[in-house]
This record gives sequence, structure tokens and C-alpha cells, in this order.
Amino acid sequence: SVSPESYLISSRTMRLNHPMKILTILIGTLVLNMFDASTGRAEETVTEAMLRAESLGKVRLGLPEKDVVKLLGSPATRGELMLQEADGNYVQDWHYPDKGIELVMRAGPKKSGGKTIGAITASAPCTFATKKGIKIGDAENAARNAYAEHVDRETSDTGTLVVGSLYGGIIFNFTDGKVSRIFFGAAAE
Repeated sequence: SVSPESYLISSRTMRLNHPMKILTILIGTLVLNMFDASTGRAEETVTEAMLRAESLGKVRLGLPEKDVVKLLGSPATRGELMLQEADGNYVQDWHYPDKGIELVMRAGPKKSGGKTIGAITASAPCTFATKKGIKIGDAENAARNAYAEHVDRETSDTGTLVVGSLYGGIIFNFTDGKVSRIFFGAAAE
């Protein structure tokens, strides 16, 4: 038989334990969520670091205008400096048809801002390679193997390989099993 005193003690203990159990469960859930979030962040950071380090030859995103001209010379044609509604930046297309390169130069929110490369598109006859050695004309499987760990599987398909994401990355297009176009930048806003 249970004495009334022991019942009160055990009843109080259970009331103290119940909130402690809830608190323990909440803390455990938070810790697990933080672990999941930090794991996801680490993967994003690896891909972002890879993309920041990437280039096409010595041409890379963010390269200032003066360095572009040193590397490639003056463009054959320059488009009009236009306001890009999506992000409020002024942009200008630079074309190097003899090198197979087109650039989107960004001036920022002011027309007079210093221009830097905001996007790069390469096609034949471009001979520049990415940091992983992929260039126009290379085999599709070489590109897919080189960038396998950074592929956006949701947007890549048989004719396109998206490295990083459509919001910032490298997009390879393939024709007849060969790299036919390489794009660096954001294809979507």
C-alpha cells in the first residue's frame, strides 16, 4: 500500500519531471536542427567557395573593367548601358566574337559606377578553360564528372548541367555530347 506522503512526493516529482522532459525534448530538437542547418551551410559554403574561385582562363566574375581590357582588349561592340529592373543595376553587354566571349558588365546602381563582370558566356571559338579544365568542345561526361559534387540536380537535364544554382553558378550546355556553351553568373533573379 502507498502512504499519502509517498504519493505526494511522487506526484510532485512527476510534475517536476514532466516540464524537464519537455525542456529536454525541446533542447534536443534544437540541437538536432542546428546540426542539420550547419551541415547544409557547410555544403553551401564549399560550393560557394568553388564558384568564387572559378574562372574561364583568367576571366572571372567581379573582374574590374580595366583588367578585362588588359586581358581581352577592347570589345568589338558594346551595348547600351541600361537599367536592369530585376536588381536595379546598370548593365552593358560587351561582345568579343573573335574570342567567343560575351560579357555583362555591371556598373551598380549608378550609370557612372565602375564596371565589373556580372556574367560571362563562352561559345566557339573560345579556347579558355575553367579551373577544372573544361572548355568548349570537351566531352559532356568530362564536364559532368569534373563538377559532379556541385550539381543542381533539380535544374540540370540531358542538355544542361547547372553547377551551383540558376541564381549563381556555371551552366554548361551540350550539343551532340560536347560542351557548346559555358555561362557564369545568375540565369535567374
